[in-house]
Amino acid sequence: MKPLNGLHGSQGTPIAESLLKTLGPEAVGALVSLGADVVMLIDKTAIISQVYFSNPELAEYGLAKSVGKRLQDCVTIESVPKIDSLLASDNTRDPVRGYQVNHKCGSKPDLPVVYSAYSSKDLPYSIVVGRELRQQFQDQQRLVQAQMELEADYRELQEAETRYRTAFKVAAAAYVMMDGEKRTVLDANASAMALLSPNGGPVAGKPLRDLFHKQDRDRLGDAIGEARHSPNAVHVDNLRSARGESVSATIRSYRENGVTNLVLALWPATEEQETRRQRTEPVAAAASVDLADLPEAAVQTDTDGIVMAANDLFLDLVHAPSLNQVIGRNLAIWFASSAIDIRVLYTRIQDEQCIRGFSSTLTDNLSGERSVSLSVRFSRETGTVHFLLVPQAAPSERLTIPSPGVPDQAEGFSSLVGKVPLKDLMRESLDVIEKICIEAALDQTNNNRAYAAEILGLSRQSLYIKLRRYGLEDYRPGS
Repeated sequence: MKPLNGLHGSQGTPIAESLLKTLGPEAVGALVSLGADVVMLIDKTAIISQVYFSNPELAEYGLAKSVGKRLQDCVTIESVPKIDSLLASDNTRDPVRGYQVNHKCGSKPDLPVVYSAYSSKDLPYSIVVGRELRQQFQDQQRLVQAQMELEADYRELQEAETRYRTAFKVAAAAYVMMDGEKRTVLDANASAMALLSPNGGPVAGKPLRDLFHKQDRDRLGDAIGEARHSPNAVHVDNLRSARGESVSATIRSYRENGVTNLVLALWPATEEQETRRQRTEPVAAAASVDLADLPEAAVQTDTDGIVMAANDLFLDLVHAPSLNQVIGRNLAIWFASSAIDIRVLYTRIQDEQCIRGFSSTLTDNLSGERSVSLSVRFSRETGTVHFLLVPQAAPSERLTIPSPGVPDQAEGFSSLVGKVPLKDLMRESLDVIEKICIEAALDQTNNNRAYAAEILGLSRQSLYIKLRRYGLEDYRPGS
């Protein structure tokens, strides 16, 4: 295929050079700046003759004041050798690329720029073209910060695991963690191994029933089955271990990765004081409604918000190990960041009896937050409140906030009060105002987005992000 206009390879270079000869320095700088962030014309003594930059924000870094100075004097000390190499290279044939330097900017952070240079024997100046890297550096800093935070969280998790594992291993009381499905030992501390193991060795991975006398295995199995489905601890006395010792046990269920496992507290049956202490655990109120078959997280409370019953999906949602850890607690503790919303909800439900799609933020036992949609029903006969909680990954639709100035603005806001949390109303109202301001700026500047960003006090990048957010990418004044 024949090259277009006869320009190909080395043939294009003399033509380009002859073209540059016909242009003045200012025309060359302005032309090159159309595709670059910074353009400098450097004379043979490394003095900056002209500076061009397309982004007005770069004026804050004092680039315009560098005219008449050596480029080496305008960069940080570690960047000076790079500038020397950039300007000293024989770049008459191929441009020198990829020298990353930092400009000194006084009280502001350094301005990172990647420079390339081109010169010719017939040209009185070297053309130095730069691409600023502020956004890239900010992204790198955010990435490093995120990595540091992840590493800190991981260290805290490891330290917490070490503390709890140490406490578990050295505890004087005997504890056994058991797989609720396979009924095998997941872990046991030293006290449990000394009490159960025939030779005092490890018991992890062994069936729990093998650690007890044959005549007591069925009784132990029945107690385990009961504990898996009971909100309260199950007590078993006078079990004989494989070593022939008589022990008592308290069995509690807890949830781990969606599976119900069990923890057994064991002690010699002769220790009556420990037996009395284990029996003093309060008994949870029986649930008046079966929530197990519901397809979403569900919880039942009284009119004061005290939890009376909950299903497994709710335990998973709040990361509660077992049902007895939520029974008797106030539902508001899982809505600490929006406790006012919950109080409003309880006030409304006694009048309306049924509310759907109430948005709020749930805080689980691990301090994680997620948006949930609440549907609530109040039963006057039993005096109980039933909640259905549906996790929301993101708001499915934005609120319809009346625009300022419309006749029914006050009525529109009034209809949303009580149905939508106040913080959501405030946030959405601010979004509406921000959208109106952006549209007004575009109208005033006849859709000149660079000028609109300037009068709004935004960077162009921030303005483009907000245009996409509000669906104004194709906005035209008067449309």
